[in-house]
Amino acid sequence: MATNNALFMRLTPSLALLAALLLIGTTSSFAADTAPQATQFDKARKLMDSLADRKLRKPQSFGETEFDLFDAMASGVVPVDPAFCERIKLVEITDDLLPVLQQPAPAVDYGIPDKILSGNLLACRLFSLRGQLLCQQGKVAEGQAWMMKPRQMARRSGNDQSLIHLLTAIAMDAIGQQAAANYAEVWSESDRQAYVKASESLGPMGDLRIAIRQDQDTLPANLRIRTLITAFKPLTPAQQKEHIDKLGGDWLGKDQEGQVRARRFQAMIANLTIESWDALLARMAAELTPLNTDTIKAFTARNDEAMKQVEAEETKPTAPSEQKAEAFYRVLIGPGIAGVASSHLNLELKAKLLTLAMRKGAALTETDFAELRTADGKPLKFGQYEGVKAIVAPDTYAPLLVIGPVK
Repeated sequence: MATNNALFMRLTPSLALLAALLLIGTTSSFAADTAPQATQFDKARKLMDSLADRKLRKPQSFGETEFDLFDAMASGVVPVDPAFCERIKLVEITDDLLPVLQQPAPAVDYGIPDKILSGNLLACRLFSLRGQLLCQQGKVAEGQAWMMKPRQMARRSGNDQSLIHLLTAIAMDAIGQQAAANYAEVWSESDRQAYVKASESLGPMGDLRIAIRQDQDTLPANLRIRTLITAFKPLTPAQQKEHIDKLGGDWLGKDQEGQVRARRFQAMIANLTIESWDALLARMAAELTPLNTDTIKAFTARNDEAMKQVEAEETKPTAPSEQKAEAFYRVLIGPGIAGVASSHLNLELKAKLLTLAMRKGAALTETDFAELRTADGKPLKFGQYEGVKAIVAPDTYAPLLVIGPVK
């Protein structure tokens, strides 16, 4: 499990924060009642665990284990090793994973929330690695088809059934985009144009507005906001606290920060009705329509203002109101929504950059993307990532796209 978590975190650095903000952890009894089922991902997970246990002959800049080597090859940091792929039975594993492309996005098991999500991302990494191996062998058309599979997975039905699903879909599409970007300066013009044409045939990504409205419906029934609103009605504040403490689990935590979250979550529920909850979700979705830098900036500013209101309320409580419920919601859930929104907008930016790179090849210059900006308004320039040419933004954790050929 630790290896799967590491892979998950590398792919989506904001996911830990998002999970803390968006997921109400289940109680230990719910997790115990939910026995893991055998899936197409089990063999792949077992492989990753075994790779993590195997040390490289000598440490490399990208890491010390064969798992690190797998990650570096799948990311395009180092060339793909055909012997390594043959030893891990890459063809067999990816063939076994093909049925997931025809399946709707699975529901998340909140007893073990990372298992399904990391399994989907791992499948995409394996598809990507096979695509890069084929391209490295000169089988470009076949390789492009495998590189496109993560992007197809990102568009399966159900990928916007919750915010965590949508963020996972965004990460899957980014995996497919990056695999192709590694060859933007390698493929012939006809190969690049073929990839652009295939990309244009992809359907749309999931809808953020739908994810916001449906997010709570993916939780077990006893953890949904509508259920808690009804459950709270006959309870005293002390009984409400006890109810939340029993349901809180790992999400709320036992430390001081967890207690603050629990108190704010209780206050949000106590200030809601079923009708005001539905209206609140509709407002949140509307605020990010259309999705662009300005709407995200305004949404984030409202979240910041809500924190001031919440802190004032905690110092000097006032009468219950829908406005108070919204303030607590913004403080608890708003940053996570803003994170997904920014990730979605940056994914659209990556798609534009990838199309530019494919159309221009090695002739791509900074002038070609001079007018483009990240979700937080940062300009773009050429830089390096792990010694490879990349398109970067100032003070960012990772590049938008690595486009230089792997050396």
